[in-house]
Amino acid sequence: MIRDDRTGFKGGSLAAPTKRDILRGVAGTAFTAALPFIASPALAQTGKAPKHVLVLGAGMSGLTAALALLRRGHRVTVIEYQDRIGGRLFSLPLKNGQFTEAGGGHFRSNMPYVLSYVRRFNLPLLSLNDGLPRYMVGGQTGTGADLANWPWAVSREERNVSVATSLNRYLYRAGLDTDSVLDSRWPDPDSLARYDNVTVGDLVKGVGASDAFCQLLDAHGGTFTSRSQALGAIPDLAYHFGDQNVFRIEGGNNRLPMALAGAIGPANIVLKAEVVSIEQTNGGVRVGTRDGRDFSGDAIVSTIPFSVLGGIDVKPGWSEGKRRMFAEMEWDKTVKVIVQTRTPSWLSKNVHGWPMAGGDRPWERVIDITGNETGSHGNVFFYLNGANAEAILARPRETRAQVTVDQFRADMPDLFDEVITVKDFAWTEQPWIKGSFGSPPLGGGWMIREWTTPEDRLHFAGDFTSLKTGWVEGAIEAGLRAARQIDPLVEAEGRPVIRQSL
Repeated sequence: MIRDDRTGFKGGSLAAPTKRDILRGVAGTAFTAALPFIASPALAQTGKAPKHVLVLGAGMSGLTAALALLRRGHRVTVIEYQDRIGGRLFSLPLKNGQFTEAGGGHFRSNMPYVLSYVRRFNLPLLSLNDGLPRYMVGGQTGTGADLANWPWAVSREERNVSVATSLNRYLYRAGLDTDSVLDSRWPDPDSLARYDNVTVGDLVKGVGASDAFCQLLDAHGGTFTSRSQALGAIPDLAYHFGDQNVFRIEGGNNRLPMALAGAIGPANIVLKAEVVSIEQTNGGVRVGTRDGRDFSGDAIVSTIPFSVLGGIDVKPGWSEGKRRMFAEMEWDKTVKVIVQTRTPSWLSKNVHGWPMAGGDRPWERVIDITGNETGSHGNVFFYLNGANAEAILARPRETRAQVTVDQFRADMPDLFDEVITVKDFAWTEQPWIKGSFGSPPLGGGWMIREWTTPEDRLHFAGDFTSLKTGWVEGAIEAGLRAARQIDPLVEAEGRPVIRQSL
């Protein structure tokens, strides 16, 4: 294994940009690109007094809310725990000008808000391949490119068709489809009642799916898929299995939040400010940070993950519903093992994409994000969750990434050629979130009402305050929802073509 500090890997860990790098980026290219979109004093035309809104968190949801309010003439101050902008959009450089994604790895064309924001800031795109994987389940191997020779005991109607095709058929039988479940108004009361207490596995088995199909579904979508609450998992399945057009941003997906930060302006963003207290009074709101700074305003949009927010000193205290939500929301453990190979040699084996390999093995899934990226090297990461993530995190830090690669190469020795970079990134080790994806447990549908209901002047956003958890589309929707609770006339960037409405 070759180590090259120019790849962004330093001292055995992933190196985040420094504060100077971030401010240079915001004040430089991102801000220059955003100059045509400077906010207009819309409130002056209505006679309403502008508000000062404190936005807690500089990820996509917080930046979306901040920019939308700024456009309307409000004053915003974005307060960010980390020394960087972007939250779980965290791009890291590799060799030969390539980039990997420690956080959100791709977008799809059934995400109208993402498309609108990417177009608005004129960001260049890379095309990726959707998954044509090789599966290893129960000690047997098959590929998406050779459906006729699958060795598993799938049913007659599950033969000769892909996992995605069968899943969409089962969703249809269950009264669902991969378009309507992405409506921001979904679930309606009937859907909430039907899917709140059922897992994905129980749902599809109830309409004819075999056990073998559910095992393949887990190999394709992650070991947690069939065990997940159907209500929260169905939008995720709609993205992965309802659209094959996959892309990411050339030069790293964090160029999108950097572009928003540039439009907001560096003077309105405070980095390295860990929020430790929130107070609401009759006159407004106050936020205190660990380094002793105080910020005052008229309202708050909080995107602080609930895995952390419940531990912050809040006056007056949280309502019972909010306390229960903070305590009971489930947060996945996700580890990415990042690998760069000499070439994308798997293409010659007719496997590729999201995922290019998946199974019931400790390496779980391999995601190919190379697509048409220049630089000639292969660019992938392993996506580990649940027990697989826990097993890797229990190993010594200096060996845990390599052992994952070694396990995969023992199972599928022909897919990788020379490995030139290997590192890992664990979201549970990030103190500002302590996990990756937040979602309701079985029977947790009541949380939807809680995260959409403000606590007086405190409004909630973040992708985890939607059923599109882990997706930038959900983060944007949630940011706009919170901003509209403060000013109903705020708008999204660009002209998103939304068949659904907030």
